[in-house]
Amino acid sequence: MTDTEHYPHRGTGVDTSAGIERRRWQMIDGTWVLLRPIEPGDFELERNFADGLSRSTRYMRLMSGRWPSDDEIYRWTHIDRQREGALIATISVDGREQQIGVARYVVDLGKSEAELAIVISDAWHGKGLGICLLSSLIDLAKQSGVRRLYGTTLSENNAMIGLGRRLGFMLSYETGAEAITKLSRDLHSRD
Repeated sequence: MTDTEHYPHRGTGVDTSAGIERRRWQMIDGTWVLLRPIEPGDFELERNFADGLSRSTRYMRLMSGRWPSDDEIYRWTHIDRQREGALIATISVDGREQQIGVARYVVDLGKSEAELAIVISDAWHGKGLGICLLSSLIDLAKQSGVRRLYGTTLSENNAMIGLGRRLGFMLSYETGAEAITKLSRDLHSRD
């Protein structure tokens, strides 16, 4: 039984891959990157990407330094396109595709809002990839009927907080949970 069968009213009901094309983008350093939807056949690409992340980057993304399990990698590559969107950034290395970033969202049960996540390979930090991936994810979410994106990050994750601010996300903190910063953006209040 699929997750959609478990939760028939979950998500926006729109295939998130519809209308999303592969797109080439040039980073600040001149490197060409391919942005595309994640596919089930990307398991090894995603596994190699996750395995190559530093402990610090894993900590910022997963809020722990642990390695993602194979089950997590499987779920991340076999998404339910009725309620999830995921874009990966890849480069060509010796004629082979190598993943250097990913941005994704999951729509909340019965709602039109979605939680987002983004992670960039350590070697590609500070080259403009985050803004490209998150901007593209925002566009995908809008096309899929998502009305609000939100996420949480460690308050020490200055790169994510800066990226969120740059793209119009509001920041908030819960009393007693100052180590966590919440980011939120209404997708229909600005174009």
